[in-house]
Amino acid sequence: MATSAEMSGTVQQIESIIQTIESKIEVSSQQHSPASNSSSTKSEDSGLDDGPKKSVSSAKPISRKSSRMSQSSGVSLPPVLEQLEHMIISDDWLGSETTSPTGLKQHAQVAKTRSREGQKLSELGRTLVTSASLKSYIDLLSSHHRQSIASWLYGNVNHVFSNLFRFTDSQIYCSEPEATISLSMRNGIGHAVKLALKSSYGTDYATKGWKAFVEQGAPVVYVSPALHMDISSYLASEFGISDVTILPKIESDLSEIEGRIDHQQFEKILDEDLGAGKKPLILIGVVGTTILGQNDMISKILEIRENKAKFWLHITGQAIAALTFREPNNILVHVLSQVDSMTFPIALWLGIPSAPVVTLHKSVEGYKASYREKLDSLPWWVASSYLSGKKIVDMIENAFLLSKVMLKGLSAIPEVEIVGVENPVDFANRVYKNKFSAPTVLIFKYNYVSIKNAIQHHKNLIQKNEDHDAISIAEKTLQDELEYGDYLNAWLRDGLLPESLPLGIDTIELGGNYGIAFRFCPLEHAATFSSHIDHVQRFVRKLTDIMRIVESTVAAKLKFSELKDDFPSLVLLPIRNWAGIGAVCYIPSIVKETNPEDWNLIQKQQISHLNLELVHQLKSVDAAFSSGDCTRYGVSCVKFGMLSDVKDLHNLVEMVAQKGKEIENSQQYLDSLADLIRHGIEAANKALREENDQRLQNEGMMRQLPIMGSLVNWWSPLTPESQNIRGRAFNLKTGEMQETDVLFKSKKNSDATPPITKNETPQVPHEVSSSKLEEEPSSPSSESDVPVAEEAVSSAEEAKPVESS
Repeated sequence: MATSAEMSGTVQQIESIIQTIESKIEVSSQQHSPASNSSSTKSEDSGLDDGPKKSVSSAKPISRKSSRMSQSSGVSLPPVLEQLEHMIISDDWLGSETTSPTGLKQHAQVAKTRSREGQKLSELGRTLVTSASLKSYIDLLSSHHRQSIASWLYGNVNHVFSNLFRFTDSQIYCSEPEATISLSMRNGIGHAVKLALKSSYGTDYATKGWKAFVEQGAPVVYVSPALHMDISSYLASEFGISDVTILPKIESDLSEIEGRIDHQQFEKILDEDLGAGKKPLILIGVVGTTILGQNDMISKILEIRENKAKFWLHITGQAIAALTFREPNNILVHVLSQVDSMTFPIALWLGIPSAPVVTLHKSVEGYKASYREKLDSLPWWVASSYLSGKKIVDMIENAFLLSKVMLKGLSAIPEVEIVGVENPVDFANRVYKNKFSAPTVLIFKYNYVSIKNAIQHHKNLIQKNEDHDAISIAEKTLQDELEYGDYLNAWLRDGLLPESLPLGIDTIELGGNYGIAFRFCPLEHAATFSSHIDHVQRFVRKLTDIMRIVESTVAAKLKFSELKDDFPSLVLLPIRNWAGIGAVCYIPSIVKETNPEDWNLIQKQQISHLNLELVHQLKSVDAAFSSGDCTRYGVSCVKFGMLSDVKDLHNLVEMVAQKGKEIENSQQYLDSLADLIRHGIEAANKALREENDQRLQNEGMMRQLPIMGSLVNWWSPLTPESQNIRGRAFNLKTGEMQETDVLFKSKKNSDATPPITKNETPQVPHEVSSSKLEEEPSSPSSESDVPVAEEAVSSAEEAKPVESS
C-alpha cells in the first residue's frame, strides 16, 4: 500500500514536469515563431542550419546544460526523463525537413510551429494528464485494492452518464485513445458489436468462435450511409464478420452529399438475408450527421425490429447531445431510450483533451466489465467531478444556443444559402419557438443563382433529348459556373478568417453540384474556443458587409462582357482561380488584326510585356488590379478584383484602356518596337546571304566564270526554281520573317475580300485622336473622352509620331 508521502511526491513531480515542459515550449515557440524577427538563422531550432542533418532515429544526447536547466526550474529529473523532456519540448532532433500528411515536404520551422499548436493545457487538462500517470500507479497496488478503486470509479461515472443522457440501467465503456477521434469512435462501435455477438450467439461465440456462425447463421452488420467511417476491414479482422451492408439512401436532392437510411429498402434486404439463412446482428444508425445534421428514422427501424427480426440497434451522432438538455424533447428521449447502445465523443463537445470516447449500452447477460475497462473511466471521473453535471449541461446548451443564433443571423441574409433548408426564415422562427430543435451543424455558402440556372438548363436539355453539342455546351457552362462559385466562397473564407477562428468555422467540399461551403458545428468547437454569442454576431455582421461586395462583383461580371464593344483595344480573356470580375488583355494596335488563337510566340511576348507594365502602373492607382496568366492563349493579362459598387465598372475599364494607350505610345515601347524591327532586318539580311551562298554552292564554280558559265548554262540550263531567289519580308504585326513569294500569294488571295478584324477601330478619327492626345496627357476626365482615347490606339503607325515629336 502506498504511503501518503509517496503519493503526494509522485503527484507533485508529475505536475512539476508538466509545468516545466509547457513553460519551455511556450518560450521556444516565442523565440522561433515565424513571425518573430529575433530568431537567428543559425539557431538550432530554426531549421535553417547549414550543418549536417540529424538522424530521425536518434534523439539528442543528454547534456549537462539540459541537466542544469531542469535543476534550475526546481525539478530534479533522472537522465531518462531529461531526455524524454527534451524530445517533448523540441523536435529539432527530427531533422531539418518534415513530411506533411499529404506527402509534401514543408519547411521544418513551419512544421515545428504547428506541432506546438494546442499544447497549452488548462487546469483540467493538466489534471487529466496527471490522472493518466496515476492510473499506472494504481496498477502497482494490491489486487483487491486496485479493483476496489476501479469499481468505485466505474460505478460513479456510470451513474453520472446514465442520468446525464437519460439512458437508465446502462453501463459505460470508455474506448482506448487512438490517433484520431474517428478511430476511437470505431473502437466504441466495435464494443457494441462484441456485445451484440454475446447477446445473439450467447456463450457459443466465446467457446466455438466461427463455428457458431456456421451453426446459427452468419452475422450481418447493417451500416447507415451517413456513417463516414469504413468499418468493414475492422470487423473482419477483429470479429471475423464479412457481411457488412451499407444500406441504401433515401433518394433526394441532398443524397449525393449525405444520405439517410431508406427503411423500405432495409426491410427488403432484411427479408433477403433471413431467407438466405443469415442472422441480422446489429444496425448502426446516425442521429445528427456530421455534414447536414440529418437523422436516420430510428422510430421506423424500431418498428422493423419489432415486426421482422431481433437485432442490436446502435446509434452515434451529434444529436445525442440533446438528451442532456434540462428540458429535452420528449419524443427524442422516448425513441433513443429504446436503442441498445450509443457512442458519442463527449470529450470533443466539452473541449476536454485526453478523455476517451464514451459508449453507453444496455446490460447483457453474461457480460461484466473487466478491471481495465473499469479503470479506463478514471479520466471521466476527474472531468465530471471538476465540471459537475450542471456545467456540462451548460456547455452543451451553449453550443445549441450558438447554432440557433447563427441560424437566425444567416436566415436574415438573402445572399446566403443554408444547404438543406428550403425556407431559412420560417425554419429559424420555428426553432426559436421551440417547435424544432436547433441544428447541430449548419452548412452555408454564397447563393450563386447562375449555378441553379445552369443546372436547370442542363436538366431541361437532357429531358428534351437535345443534340449532343448543346448538352456539351451546357455542361461546360455549368462547370464554369460551379468553379466560379467555389472561387467566390473561397474568397469569402479568407475575408471572414478573423471572425471564423473563434467559432471554429471552416470550409468543406460537398461534391457534386454543391462545391465549397462553410461548416459551423458549435458542438465540436464552442467549448475549445470559448465561443459565445458576441462571436456569432460579429461574424454575421462581417458576413453581411462582405456579401455586398460579392453581390456587386457578380453583377459587374455579368456586365463585363457588354463593355468590350466600347473598348476595342481590350480583349476579355478566360482565367481560372479568380473570384474577381474577370481579366482583360490590352492588345497593341500592331497585333490587334490577328485572331488570339493565331498569336505566335513573339506576339505573345509583346502582349505580355505591355500588359505587365500596364498592371504595374494600375496597381499604383488601385491595388485591386493584379497580373495573371491566361493559359488558353499563353499571355499575361490584367485581372480585375472584387468590386464594391457596380457603378464603378465602366470607369475601371476606361482607366485600363487609357493607361494601355499611354504605355503603347510611350517612348520606351517605341524603342522596344524599333529594336524588334532592327533585329528583323538583320535576320532578313542574314537569311538572304545564306540563301545566296547556298545558291552559289549548288550552281558550282564553273557557272560563275564569265565565258565558261554561259557555255555550261547553255549545255545544262538551270530550272526556274533553282534560279529564283526568294526575298524576305519582316512582318511587323507578327514579328516573323516571311518569304516574299508566300507574302505575294497571300496578298493576291486577299485582294478580293479584305480581312475584317472584330476589334478594329474606324480609321477616320486618327488625326483627331492625335491632337486630342497632345492636349490631354493624362486619363480622360469624362466618358465623352473615351472614344478619342480608343481611336488613338487603333494604329501604331499613326501613334508613333505623336510620342516621338
